Amino acid sequence: MLTLDVQNVVVGEITAVLDEDVADDLGDVTAETELSALGLNSLAFARLIIRLESKVGVDPFGDGEGEGFVTLRTVGALVQAYEQALRARKEA
Repeated sequence: MLTLDVQNVVVGEITAVLDEDVADDLGDVTAETELSALGLNSLAFARLIIRLESKVGVDPFGDGEGEGFVTLRTVGALVQAYEQALRARKEA
């Protein structure tokens, strides 16, 4: 089984959503980039989460437990949420 580079997938999908919605050039999106600085409105963020679920194959927010995506502050935190969900799926 191939190892999925979650960070590259997350950054790629953020870039794709931003290209659809935002004309501003935000520069490089890194793990330290604040999600609030990306300029994603709620619809664009929802679209991002749907795209990530499709690409990564897990939904780290779908169980309804915990605080979910509301507590995420950075791209790195979003990456970690997907990595944790992947690990949990492998352990199940």
